[in-house]
Amino acid sequence: MANHRHLEHSILVRKGDLLKLILNDCGFDSAGKKNLVLLLETLSSLLFMEFAEPLEKIKSEYYFFDPDSNYLPLISKQPPSGLSVPESLPSLDTLEAGFIKLLEHANFKRVTWENVHKWEQDSSIYWGLNVQIRQEEFDRLLMYYRGETFLLRKSSKWWKPWKQEKVPTPGYSRFAVFVKMKKKHHDNSSTVADHVFLKLFKDLPKNEIPMVFPGAKVRLNRLDQSMIGYPLVTGFGLVIYNIIVGFLKVGIVALVGITLWPLALAFGGYGYRSYYNYVTKRQNYELRMTKNLYFQLLDSNAGVISRLMDEAEEQQSREVMLGYYCLLKYAPEKGWTSHQLDDFIELFFTQHFVKKIDYDVVDGIKKLKSLGLVEESETMLKAIPIEDALQKLQAKWAIQLSEQQVFSKYSK
Repeated sequence: MANHRHLEHSILVRKGDLLKLILNDCGFDSAGKKNLVLLLETLSSLLFMEFAEPLEKIKSEYYFFDPDSNYLPLISKQPPSGLSVPESLPSLDTLEAGFIKLLEHANFKRVTWENVHKWEQDSSIYWGLNVQIRQEEFDRLLMYYRGETFLLRKSSKWWKPWKQEKVPTPGYSRFAVFVKMKKKHHDNSSTVADHVFLKLFKDLPKNEIPMVFPGAKVRLNRLDQSMIGYPLVTGFGLVIYNIIVGFLKVGIVALVGITLWPLALAFGGYGYRSYYNYVTKRQNYELRMTKNLYFQLLDSNAGVISRLMDEAEEQQSREVMLGYYCLLKYAPEKGWTSHQLDDFIELFFTQHFVKKIDYDVVDGIKKLKSLGLVEESETMLKAIPIEDALQKLQAKWAIQLSEQQVFSKYSK
């Protein structure tokens, strides 16, 4: 079995493109292609139906923590006669566990605080932004990524600011964040749980990741600090110098009467100028940070759940479609082992999409077995005929429809 540690399990192609590839490659007649299309579409619909219930469940759990929710609360808690509606209190642990499971289905990997601290130190390499974050400000924080890559960012040397070069910097294709801040001011009258913020970013350089956290503070670099402090220090030095010179010339009494207010105004002017420069620099830094992240943000809060659930369902569909088709079309009569299936799918995908993947053969075979699309003899796997597979999937579809009555029991 191939084990490419640098590759991802994600199969980044559209289901429609994968279906076109299979139809062009299969060599079946029109009737065979029609049955194959019906099989794969039924398979996709069945998997979509399986993901519908957990999607509604996690969205219902997130409702109590969603900062963007504008749904009206239910006043009457008495269910109609003959119906029993289970009540469940919002649980942050349940929401967190469900979000982790969802990310794992979408082939995301977890990031630790050690990585964040390293990125925090490297945050000024390309953009000149020193970002500070405090771990103690977070009550819950989950960070997951998918797809390590290199992204091109423009950078210039301080001695050649007019010349910018594109520099490859390591980053992630997708980066998801689950954040709940600590409650600083407790409000006993509040009946709503604390908010949980969900964010999903694309093409995010690692050294920009500290910017995505709530409460991230931008620190001025040494050059900007010196440019702000220099007028204040020099101004203070000039004021002291003038005081000393005036004292030597006219004495302390005359100095106080003649130059006290002008010197005070001069010192105040230098102080105001330094403060104004500081505020302007901070606003400029925050604008640059916002501009950097504006085009990287894919989704927020409840939209993140829907997007990730859709990606997880599509990923599982592609794994099953590839696994079943390769066993059906290319496996010998006795079948293949899981190692042989894994190696062939990775080779087949590379030949048609010019990109290597690390096919998750364990997850793919597990799903094929649960759907009854393969037969296993000792260590050998063999796909069942299309007609038999259609009957199995249609039977599962009927069962799924009879069990999927989430809304009908509340609509009476």
